[in-house]
Amino acid sequence: MIPQQILEAIAPCGLSCKKCFAHIDGDIRKFSRQLNKKLGNFDIYARRFETMVGDPIFKKYPDFKEMLDYFASDNCRGCRHEQCKLLKTCGVRACHQEKNLDYCYECEDFPCQKTGFDDHLFKRWVKMNQRIREVGIETYYEETKDTPRYV
Repeated sequence: MIPQQILEAIAPCGLSCKKCFAHIDGDIRKFSRQLNKKLGNFDIYARRFETMVGDPIFKKYPDFKEMLDYFASDNCRGCRHEQCKLLKTCGVRACHQEKNLDYCYECEDFPCQKTGFDDHLFKRWVKMNQRIREVGIETYYEETKDTPRYV
């Protein structure tokens, strides 16, 4: 039986839900909230620093702040709890529920064209699931738990 911690962390496709920028309990959200708090009212100072420091980079602060606010917002609880809010075309969750499988590699049709992934993600999906099949989900989790999701 697969430990709940691993099921919560690794989506049926093999991606790490908890490493996703959209995950409510993920580090990206947590650190974005911390940075937002540390920055306080920096938007006022960014306008001043543009002139005082003479660096036009501070003109981009509103865009950075908008992105930081987005990363810090409550968003997704993970693919095992709800439809992916990040990949709107993802077909994995519905298929995994229909077939009652924990991971895509377990399916006799793997790899298939039901994912809805673009070419880059499709290739990553195949590679991840082949690795899970090869070493098992517990070892895969240990191998990947400290690596960035966005490689």
